Amino acid sequence: MLSVNQVFAQNNSSGFAVTIPVSGNGVVDGTIVCSTETGYSLCERTYNPNMYGVVTTSPAIYFDNSASGSYPVVSNGKAYVLVKGGSDPIKIGDYITSSDTLGVGQKAQKSGYVLGTALEGYLESDPQKTKKILVSISVKPAILTQQAGTNLIEMIKEGIDGAFLSPLSALRYVVAGIIVIATVLFGLMHFGKIAKSGVEALGRNPLAGRMIQFGILLNVLMTIVIMISGLAIGFLILKF
Repeated sequence: MLSVNQVFAQNNSSGFAVTIPVSGNGVVDGTIVCSTETGYSLCERTYNPNMYGVVTTSPAIYFDNSASGSYPVVSNGKAYVLVKGGSDPIKIGDYITSSDTLGVGQKAQKSGYVLGTALEGYLESDPQKTKKILVSISVKPAILTQQAGTNLIEMIKEGIDGAFLSPLSALRYVVAGIIVIATVLFGLMHFGKIAKSGVEALGRNPLAGRMIQFGILLNVLMTIVIMISGLAIGFLILKF
């Protein structure tokens, strides 16, 4: 059943919510939900790649299936998220991710999967204190420029772990992997053919050496562009 709530206060979400069964205790407004092999439950690990959405007890629009133990969950749009304080305060525009506190979010301080972007700040430094802030929900992998290199391997590991838990994540990783591998193999094979034909051409016609070298260089540049394009397409598939 589709329901519409009149929005009189800021506590209402502007996203479309769907009621889903969420197992476990501590499910309250603003808690973060993750998908698991057995269903849905509150997130309890940092940068969880299987974040699904946020519990919203007063959504503006939601689909109610009236199932026992189900809660309205927003997976896209704007919603109030329960976050905790930290040594690095949350500012508008910061990425929000899951934490090791059941269902509670935190500021993302490294590359990894994020829940969305903070639309409000939270200047509390005590990690034991929590507050609901408005967040633009969009679960995706995010690369933070600070310490991006040291976090890349961990981000890949988290993504692989998530692929085995979420069919959608698995499909995205498979498609991205196929595209990247196929592009790299094509580039290497094309480069090998260019190198071989270039050497043969130089041997047959040494007087046209400069033109042959220019042609080889041009083809090498095209090969590099193709390989970079494949990597970029794979990254975009994972990101969106």
